[in-house]
Amino acid sequence: MKILKLLKNGIEKEKPIVRPYIIAEIGVNHEGSMATAKRLVDDAKEGDAHAVKFQSYKAETLASKHSPAYWDTTKEPTESQFELFKKHDSFWKDEMQELKEYCDKVGIEFMSTPFDVESAEFLNDMMDVFKISSSDITNKPFIEYICGFGKPIILSTGASNLEEVQDAVDWIKPFNVPLALLHCVLNYPTTASIVKSLLLATYTSDHYLLAH
Repeated sequence: MKILKLLKNGIEKEKPIVRPYIIAEIGVNHEGSMATAKRLVDDAKEGDAHAVKFQSYKAETLASKHSPAYWDTTKEPTESQFELFKKHDSFWKDEMQELKEYCDKVGIEFMSTPFDVESAEFLNDMMDVFKISSSDITNKPFIEYICGFGKPIILSTGASNLEEVQDAVDWIKPFNVPLALLHCVLNYPTTASIVKSLLLATYTSDHYLLAH
C-alpha cells in the first residue's frame, strides 16, 4: 500500500488487520556516498520496508556556525553542530532525484524530510506526502509553508510536549490536509523491546501506527 492511499483513506473501524507501514530511516547515513545510499535502499527493500526516508538540508540553514556540540565528543570529535551537519549535507536536488528514480526502480517508496524552504520546493515534485521533523514542530511558518503544497503531512512528535503537539495540529487544520502524528523514540538505535511494543500497539489500537 502506498502511504498516500493510507493517509487519505484514514482508519476504518471494520478494516481488517494490516501490517504496520514501515519507513526505513536512512537520513544522512550514506555520508555523501551515492553507492552507500543505494545499498541502504537495497537493504531496506530486502528487509521488506514499505519506504525509505532521507534528510535534505544545508548546514547553513540548520545551525549557527557557533553552535556547540550536544553529544559525547570522545565518540564524535566534531565540536560544533554546524561542522557535523556540514559533513553530511552534500546530497541536494540532483542526488535526491537520482535516489527517487532508484527507489522507483527497485520498488520502494522514496521520502526525504525537508529542513528548509528550498528543499521542500524540490522535494514537492518527488513525494506524495511530506514528513516534518520533530525539530520543526514549533516552527509555525515552516509548517504552514509545507501545508501550502496541499499534501498529507506526517508530523514527528519526538521530545515535544502535548501543548506543542496540539499547537502544531491547530496550525495544520485550516489547510484541510490528512495528518498522521508520528510517535518518535529518541533512542538510537531503538531497542528491540521498544520496537516490539510499538508493533503490538498497532494491532490493539484503532489508530494506525507509522513505525519509524
